[in-house]
Amino acid sequence: MKKLISQAYTLLNEHGFDWSICGGAAIDLYLGRQTRIHKDLDIAVFWEDRNLIIDLMLSSGWRVLQACGGGVVHELNKKQDEKFEKRNLFCFTVNEHRVKLEAIGQDKYRFGLEKVEQQYFTYVEFLFNERNDGNFFLLGETKIKRELKKSILSSSDGVPYLAPEIVLFYKSSYLDGSDADYHNQDFDSALTCFSLEQKQWLRWAIETEYPQGHVWLERLN
Repeated sequence: MKKLISQAYTLLNEHGFDWSICGGAAIDLYLGRQTRIHKDLDIAVFWEDRNLIIDLMLSSGWRVLQACGGGVVHELNKKQDEKFEKRNLFCFTVNEHRVKLEAIGQDKYRFGLEKVEQQYFTYVEFLFNERNDGNFFLLGETKIKRELKKSILSSSDGVPYLAPEIVLFYKSSYLDGSDADYHNQDFDSALTCFSLEQKQWLRWAIETEYPQGHVWLERLN
């Protein structure tokens, strides 16, 4: 994963948009060590930079697919100046053999990714977010926010990454699926290094999102 992150930095840095490593790899950057295997590399970016990202990936020889929901994707061959749906992007190179596409017409496919450890920098998912007035806004109707300066951190090597408490908030929604063990492991690993303020923010965010309770809240007292 360290090599993948270094290659991502080389591709994405200094192209006029802000980005940060997110997902489980962000937990590793926060802790300064790799804690588990990772099946893909996730990058957090902002909506206003979407066309810059599409242009960069296409000009670099990557295929760019927009998530449409239900396992369906739409391939993009140019930037979208017109109004677009707010969907994440999956990007991969021609030698990324883990990606499986089943054509269903008009540049649309059923999308699959073999869930094995990513070994090469041949696949990346861009997850889009909002920012305004110095705040990072998390997805969802509750409009949970965090100060930007606390939301995007930097590793000792200068690699930007999403704050682990935000990463864990997103992971808190996925504790019933096949990756639940990974999400719980990330929670256990990161929590041991959290400051009181990080714990308090994560507790507030989870309580706001899940007023009926959540399994992680007891650990955040």
